[in-house]
Amino acid sequence: MSDDEFSFLPMNLKFAAGYYPSVSELCRRLGINRQQFMKYLSGAAYPSRRSLRTICDFLGVDEFELLLPPDQFRKIIALRPTKKSDLPPVLSTVPDLLSLSPQQRSQVAKIHGYYYEYYLSFSTPQHILRALIHIYPSDTYTFFKRIERLRMDGQDGPPDVYKYEGIVTNVGDRFYLFDQESITGSELSQTILFQSYRNRVSYLSGLRMGVSGADGHEPVASRIVLEFIGGSVNRREAMSGCSIYRVGSPEIPSGIREHLTAGGRMSNPLRGAIF
Repeated sequence: MSDDEFSFLPMNLKFAAGYYPSVSELCRRLGINRQQFMKYLSGAAYPSRRSLRTICDFLGVDEFELLLPPDQFRKIIALRPTKKSDLPPVLSTVPDLLSLSPQQRSQVAKIHGYYYEYYLSFSTPQHILRALIHIYPSDTYTFFKRIERLRMDGQDGPPDVYKYEGIVTNVGDRFYLFDQESITGSELSQTILFQSYRNRVSYLSGLRMGVSGADGHEPVASRIVLEFIGGSVNRREAMSGCSIYRVGSPEIPSGIREHLTAGGRMSNPLRGAIF
């Protein structure tokens, strides 16, 4: 390989890496150590035959194309169809935000598990919705799933079921949960929770923001309470307790009801009590 070809490789790799949110994300998809890949980008090292083949297969180019002058390489890679699994370039703040999750893993880890989630119904006034939420770790991030069963207390017939999936991160002394309704993909919501400083988390409280399920789809917000029910649960039994209840229903613990329906400015009155 000529000196020119050796100098072209780092420039072409940098250009290709620009199609991904970050170098770390590209390395994760390639299965190549980030520190080693950074040596390729700086020209301090040349990929082994196996690594070069892995990079070329992933980018959809031949080895000789990766060694072409940068202006030629850019024309070639621009013509390659984008894989559906590839993420488009995004603002640098987005991967920076996501990177907070693994950095704060120890804080987030203590809230892993199953919870009953309580908040004032966005579409049915004077009712409290109780849903099931599972917060769990992956290799890098902390994710959650929640399921809502919208059937009025005492009403017959099958319930309307809504499923949500999202990610959890920790900034300062707050947990942030972002999710999307996973069946139709038509709803996004955000939850901000006070961080618990107890070793054993029993309750978490905060604020839920989203849109009403009524025809107007108005932006709405409600206080929210998460009640820990276990690191593992019988999901069928846990789901049987999920429904939409009148505010005065005995199914809603009194402390949670008082917290959700308290008037005035948003506060956290139960943090010093049961939270």
